[in-house]
Amino acid sequence: MEDNTLKRNENREDINSMDSERNVNITDVPEKTADVTSAQVNEPVKKEKKKKLNLSDRMTLTPLGKIGLGINYFLLILWAVIILVPLAIMISAAFNGEQASTIILGGKYRFSLEHFRYLFEKTEFLKWVRNTMFVAISTMVLTVAMVSFTGYAYSRFRFKGRKASLLAIMLIQTIPAFAGILAYFTMHQVISGFIPFFSRQMLLVFIYSGGAIAGNTFLLKGYLDSISTELDDAARIDGCSNMEVYRLVIMPIARPMLAIIALWSFMAPFGDYLLPKILLNSSSDYTLAAGLFTLISDIRKMNEPAWAAGGFLTAVPIVILFMVLNRQLVSGLASGAVK
Repeated sequence: MEDNTLKRNENREDINSMDSERNVNITDVPEKTADVTSAQVNEPVKKEKKKKLNLSDRMTLTPLGKIGLGINYFLLILWAVIILVPLAIMISAAFNGEQASTIILGGKYRFSLEHFRYLFEKTEFLKWVRNTMFVAISTMVLTVAMVSFTGYAYSRFRFKGRKASLLAIMLIQTIPAFAGILAYFTMHQVISGFIPFFSRQMLLVFIYSGGAIAGNTFLLKGYLDSISTELDDAARIDGCSNMEVYRLVIMPIARPMLAIIALWSFMAPFGDYLLPKILLNSSSDYTLAAGLFTLISDIRKMNEPAWAAGGFLTAVPIVILFMVLNRQLVSGLASGAVK
C-alpha cells in the first residue's frame, strides 16, 4: 500500500510539474508576441511622426535643389545691391554739403540743401520740370484715350483688315524711334506751316504717344479678351449702345490695365534723353533728362551733386502718380461691371 501511495504522489508531482511548464510556456508566448506586435505597431507611428514634421506641401529639397536655391538667392541679393547702392550714393551726395563739383565716395558728411538751392537759383530746373510735366501729362492723356478705343475695337469687333493691322502694329514696334529723326523734322515743318503754334514739345508728345499706342494696344486687347462678352450682351439687352457698353461696362473693368498704361506713358518722357536733345532747340525747352545732362556734360560747368539732387527730385512726380494710381489698381476690379 505504501508503494502505491508513493507512486501516486510521484505521478501527481510529475503532472503538476508538466502543468507548470505548460503555464510558463503559455505565458511566455503572448509576451513575445506582444513585444513583436508593439514593436511593429510603434515603427510606423514613429515614421508617421517623422513625416508630420515636414509641414510644407512641397517636397524636401535635394542637395542639388538646395544649391540651386542658394544661387537664386545670391543672384537676387546681388541684383538688389546693384540697384540700391547707386541710389544710396546719389541721395547721400545730394544732401552732402561737403561735396564739390564731383561726387567723392567717403570723406566727411554734412547735411545741407545747397545743391538743391543751386538747382533752383542757377539753372533752368523749373523750366525743365514744367516742360517735362507738359509732355508727360499730354502723352499720358492722349495714350490712355487712344489705347482705350483701339483695345476695345480690336477685342470686341470683327472687321476687314483686323489681323493685318495688328501684324503691322507689331512690326512697327521693331523699328527704333531714332530711325525716324528725319521724318520727325519733316512732320514738324509741315504741321507748323498749318498750325503756327505747333512746337517741338508737341511733336515729342505725338512721338511718345504714337509709340505707346501701338505697343499698349496689344496689352489692353489681351486684357479685354479675358472679360466675358456676356456682360456686353446683358448691357445691350438693357438698351446700351456700343459707346455706352464701352463707357459703363468695359472701362470700369479695364481700369487696372489703364492705370498701368498711364503710369508707363507718364514715365517715358522722364527717362528719355536722345529725342529731346536732338529735337529741342534751346536749353530752356529741354526736358529733365536733357537738362540735367548739361550739369555733367561740360567740365567747366560740372556739378555732379546738383545733378544727383535733380535726379532725386525727378522721381517725386512718378512716385506721387504711382500712389494715386495704386488706389485705382485695387478699386478697379471691385467696382467694374456693377449695375
